[in-house]
Amino acid sequence: MPATHPVISPVISIGMPVFNGAAHLAQALESLLAQSFTDFEIILSDNCSTDETPRIIAEYAARDARIHATRQAENIGGLANFRFVLEAARGEFYMWAAYDDWHDPNYLEALHGALVADAGLQMAVPRIVRTRMDGTIAGVTETPPMRNLSRLRRILAMLSSSVGGMFYGLYRTDAIKAAYDRAERDFPYVWAADHLTMLPFFINDRAQGVLQTSFYNRETGLSEGRYRPQTAAQLWPFLSSFLRFCLQEVRRSRLSIREKAICLAYLPVYSNDKAVKWRRLLARAIFGVKKAG
Repeated sequence: MPATHPVISPVISIGMPVFNGAAHLAQALESLLAQSFTDFEIILSDNCSTDETPRIIAEYAARDARIHATRQAENIGGLANFRFVLEAARGEFYMWAAYDDWHDPNYLEALHGALVADAGLQMAVPRIVRTRMDGTIAGVTETPPMRNLSRLRRILAMLSSSVGGMFYGLYRTDAIKAAYDRAERDFPYVWAADHLTMLPFFINDRAQGVLQTSFYNRETGLSEGRYRPQTAAQLWPFLSSFLRFCLQEVRRSRLSIREKAICLAYLPVYSNDKAVKWRRLLARAIFGVKKAG
């Protein structure tokens, strides 16, 4: 019998769900293939694209064996496609990569280094650079490590400064699978699900900022147009589900009673920032004001 060799898993698995991403996919893949940390795999799932995406994927998969591509037989939906690439991950560490964003060449090296240096951390957060479609910078979010602060102050600082782009940081794979499972099971919306997936890492002080590398998050507005609840009738149950999920995460956290009480008191502020503006929602419900956010 021929000798068998164990399959060596990569250190980092990168999941990239894609649908009709031809305009920016090559740039996203180039930024990953140029990483200084090279022990990774890219799990690419094409959600039945109708543009040039399949051709681009085939070209890059032929060029680099670290790319493992699947084309779905039919469109399975965005959340299911995010789930598909996560379930295929083999590495100890995991990150999602959007097909329209890009990364500094030291991205994996810097975030992986932060997690390896502290076994208690489960998520490493990069510097987030939000870019407009014309290439100009819309804003920058920098999260320092803050290890000199108390645990509660670190938690509140992370909650107040968190942005959606942090979702594309680096996680310990087992931890992000558990967090994604809960968000998918207990929150029946796509909009703001990224914030709730990250919430347990922030609440339990398991996330740390890394200033030595940047993630470039292109603001397309597609998610807002597709998934954001619009009417007051839609927004009230959405907000209720958001707050209920947050309550569950605080209660199940490893925090002290005092810390939990303070975090619970902060939830209206957090939901106002990450889910829906309370003032606009009330105005819309009472006066029929068109804009809510």
